[in-house]
Amino acid sequence: MKNIKKSSDNEKSLLTMCWFGFYQPYATSIVHVPTQEISPNEIKEDNLIFIWDKYMKSDLLTELLKTPVPWSPAYLNRYERKWIKKEDNTFHLELIKSESGGCLGAVILITRLSKEQLKPLIYDYEKRGYYLKETNVLVGDLNLKVNTFLR
Repeated sequence: MKNIKKSSDNEKSLLTMCWFGFYQPYATSIVHVPTQEISPNEIKEDNLIFIWDKYMKSDLLTELLKTPVPWSPAYLNRYERKWIKKEDNTFHLELIKSESGGCLGAVILITRLSKEQLKPLIYDYEKRGYYLKETNVLVGDLNLKVNTFLR
C-alpha cells in the first residue's frame, strides 16, 4: 500500500477500532490492535458485552464510559447490520436477525467498569430499542454466550 507510515512506540494510536461507510455495500468494519487487551484469564462469559455500532470507534466509547476499556474483536452470527430508511428520509443502522448474516463487532470487558460507568452505554442502546440478551458470540476461536444488545 502507498503512503502508509509505520508508527513508532511513542506515537499515540488514534484509531484502534472503527466502523465506517454509509450505504451498503460500502459499509465495512475495520478492526485494529486494541490499546488495552483482555487477558486470557478475563475472557469469561459474564465479564463481556458485545457491541456492534458507533461505539466500535474507541474514542466514542472512551468518551461515553469516561475511561478506556479493554476489548477484543468478536463476531455475531445470524445477525446483520442494515441501513433502514425512516419516514423523515434519514437512514439508521439497525441489527437485524438473518440466518445467513454475520456482524463484526467487539466484546468489551465490563469487570473494570462500575455500574455507573455502564449506564450511558446501556441507556443509548435501550433508547434505540435494544436490550441485553444472551447469545453466542465468536471471540477469537472461542464460542461464548455473551450479553449482546439485541431486539
